[in-house]
Amino acid sequence: MTFALGAGSIRIDVTVSRGQVCAVAVSADRPQGLAQMFVGRRPQEAPQLAGRLFSLCGFGQSTASTLAVAAAKDEPVPEDKRRGLAAGVLAERVFETLRALVMQWPTNVGARFAAHAAPALRKALAASQSIIAAAARGVETTEAVTALEGAASVLGAVRADASSADTLCGAILAELRGTDSFPHRAADALSADEDPAVVDLMRREAGFCTRPHLAGRVVETGAYARLGGILPVHSPHLAARFSARLEDVRESLDALRALAEGKAEDAAGLMCQGELSHNIGFGAVECARGRLYHEAEIGADGRLSAYRMLAPTEWNFHPAGPFVETLLSSRIGEGETARTRVSQLAALFDPCVAFEIRLKDAVHA
Repeated sequence: MTFALGAGSIRIDVTVSRGQVCAVAVSADRPQGLAQMFVGRRPQEAPQLAGRLFSLCGFGQSTASTLAVAAAKDEPVPEDKRRGLAAGVLAERVFETLRALVMQWPTNVGARFAAHAAPALRKALAASQSIIAAAARGVETTEAVTALEGAASVLGAVRADASSADTLCGAILAELRGTDSFPHRAADALSADEDPAVVDLMRREAGFCTRPHLAGRVVETGAYARLGGILPVHSPHLAARFSARLEDVRESLDALRALAEGKAEDAAGLMCQGELSHNIGFGAVECARGRLYHEAEIGADGRLSAYRMLAPTEWNFHPAGPFVETLLSSRIGEGETARTRVSQLAALFDPCVAFEIRLKDAVHA
């Protein structure tokens, strides 16, 4: 969820002793006070502002805002509009996943696929934008869905046999299957069941939106958390995380196809909203990187009196969160090998801002 006017970054300090991680520190340099930009505005302005402020997952941000404002006003979102929002979120989710794999994968495995990957990614962007535009007009398009499926197929994200090394995704998966640096770790998944507790803490606890936590848990959100229960447990951990990203693309495309063909598609797992009390509501959306929250309060003057946002990256890269827990005590080797392993893990947790890795040997730390 990158802020368009200055995204900030995440710094990851890793201390290694004889090839094993013995300490991890994560710190973020993120824009502060973004939510204050909503305060004092008319509620109907919030979704458009949210879409403009964020260069990644802008439609997901706008959708979460739409749901939060509607809940605060105690106005139901019409079913046709809800279906359009669902289609836009799914299309953006597919593109964002593909974009990260093509543009941000930390090894040069994709260099030999550049001639095919770049045009495919441009087609995926055009198709996702077309689906989002159609959603805004309240129309459904199968042509753009077919184009998005085609782009994902070129990249190897929708093949029945994703292990084929003649596509970008297949080559990455082959690379990760030869890496066994990280022990298997099941995700403590954030789900809609936690929404009441999360949004209550967003309101009551200062700083919760920058360092969210649920007592006794190491919460994770995103594709691996959504799909971890169906992944093979004997696969190397990085390969399992990558497979979850591919499966998420496939499931999103299947759901998009169903919406485009006018079939009933339950969006409850994709997005939801709720009224917390009079004039206070929230919206939650499952974006590419995980569950995104917006919370809106409307004052007596009819304008927004408070606004809060919680992005998936804040859970996953919490200083005591799942990325750190996965990395601690792992045997990652030394030098560039270690740096590559940490970079791959970070890329598969997919932060919404750039990350910097600093490695130190315990002897010199």
